[in-house]
Amino acid sequence: MTEAHTPRARTGKSWTPDPAEGAEARVPCWWSRDQWIQAVAQDLTTELGAQALRTHRTCAARVQAVATEDAKTADTTTGRNVRTSHATVAKTLHCSVDTVRRARRVLRDLGWAVEITRGRYMTQAERILASLHKDTYQNRFASNRSLTIPARAHAVHPYPEGVKNSSHKPSRVVPSARSRGAGTRKSQPKTSRAARSCVPVGIQKLTARLVNRLPWLDRGDQHLLGLARSLARCGVSEEWTTQDLLNAMEADHRDRGLLTLAPNSQSNPRALFIHQLTRAISGLEPPAKARARARAAHAAARAAEAGQKAAAAAGKKPMPAWFRHAVELARDTASTDGAAMVASQPATHRQQLSPSIQ
Repeated sequence: MTEAHTPRARTGKSWTPDPAEGAEARVPCWWSRDQWIQAVAQDLTTELGAQALRTHRTCAARVQAVATEDAKTADTTTGRNVRTSHATVAKTLHCSVDTVRRARRVLRDLGWAVEITRGRYMTQAERILASLHKDTYQNRFASNRSLTIPARAHAVHPYPEGVKNSSHKPSRVVPSARSRGAGTRKSQPKTSRAARSCVPVGIQKLTARLVNRLPWLDRGDQHLLGLARSLARCGVSEEWTTQDLLNAMEADHRDRGLLTLAPNSQSNPRALFIHQLTRAISGLEPPAKARARARAAHAAARAAEAGQKAAAAAGKKPMPAWFRHAVELARDTASTDGAAMVASQPATHRQQLSPSIQ
């Protein structure tokens, strides 16, 4: 089902001032209303989402309901201009104002909503403009929010948001060898179908996990095995994880200062993703190797510590057998001599001896 197109700003029934110039420039637009709602629902099931729910003492169902209501009032193409108050949303959902406030705080902390202008009481000049706009009295306005996609939830694209597809497709006609010059074309060895299909199972599993994180990579006209071959050609090995690949791409684009673009605005988003990934991991070592070395170093340190403790315990040698027999013999001899001395003393002196000798 195709969602309704609402290109104009949703300002609601009340008057609200326009945001400052450039306030929304650094806020990425969402992909679409349905994809945004699905992404929020999936993020609420993660550990980070559960922590945000515990912090603000709410549940995922209430946050999802508020997010859906905010998405209905947002601009379809950009996800901006959400200007409904807490009371309006609470009246629609039949809940309390505090419930809506806590849910919107969860969306803010997770990065799915950005507050552009905070709601407040209006000045006298603003009240005059509001009365001219709607012929009613208004003394305050709601906050202006933009629904966006956090950087951790998608792969970054290297062009500013808002670029549209060109209606003129590039030519796919390959120039002939004669037009390029005789003798300049080098013959390429042909690859058999069996060799092209031989993709490691680990790369295929990594491709499936990557498509699960980025559903727009699954194109209906292209098989996922082609994506697996592309990943293998760009240098991805079985030691990489999905999160490691996305972290490398995010770090590469952050260092270059690149913005984001919706995947559905590209004619071939999969090819763009492979291009970005090849550039991001070029010359990098899979983080799994560094983690393996760290675990090995930790295990070696633990083994060395255990060896030192064993050596220290071995340094405390037990008492020799001959010395232990000598001590026991001396103790028996002392006991026998003491008993004989007590027997030879008079009774009056015998009572004054210590109880241990008696």
